[in-house]
Amino acid sequence: MKLTIDSPIIQKGIRITNLLLLNLYWVIGCLPVVTAGASTIAAFSVTLKMVEDREEPGITRQFWSAYLQNLRHGIPLTVLCGAVAYICWLYWQLFAALEDGLGFLLMALVLIVLTVYHGLYLCPIEARYDNRLLQNLNNARRIFSRFFLKSLGLLCTLVIQVLLFTQVSALLLYIGLFCLPVLMIYTTSRTVMPIFRQLERDGRADDGFAVGASVYD
Repeated sequence: MKLTIDSPIIQKGIRITNLLLLNLYWVIGCLPVVTAGASTIAAFSVTLKMVEDREEPGITRQFWSAYLQNLRHGIPLTVLCGAVAYICWLYWQLFAALEDGLGFLLMALVLIVLTVYHGLYLCPIEARYDNRLLQNLNNARRIFSRFFLKSLGLLCTLVIQVLLFTQVSALLLYIGLFCLPVLMIYTTSRTVMPIFRQLERDGRADDGFAVGASVYD
């Protein structure tokens, strides 16, 4: 069988190579730690186009251009996530140290639920729309509420991916270093991009979702 550049096998190989390269860029972008948010948003700016087969040539330029553009939102987002993680850890330590510390465990669980509720779609929204961070937090919450069952399905899929690569074997844990982050980002993109298209066709959602200005068409 003769293979050409347009054959499905070659195109799949190119897609996988690009995703692995994107995972590497994501890791490098996260190295200063405080830029993890910007790196994640930049990765979503690539995968949101990938899921519609609309990616631009030059994945390197596309990622790093988006990375620089999103530092303004990405750094505060990283600091916010770090603060939430620290508070959850602190609540857990208090729960473990105190005999009557059940209330701290409940507060930690509530904070985790609120974080997932507002954060599951936040980075793809940041990659897609040019709104203020607070508006995008509200948008993420509204999308989760409006598409609740689909959001739960996505959340379960992401949890399964994490458990598969971290709890099954040391080999999968090693492989996960090279593909798990971008796999989760790509999976989220496949779920959320049809939602974005539906909201854009509606013009605006009756629950107050603000479409705003799209970063790209």
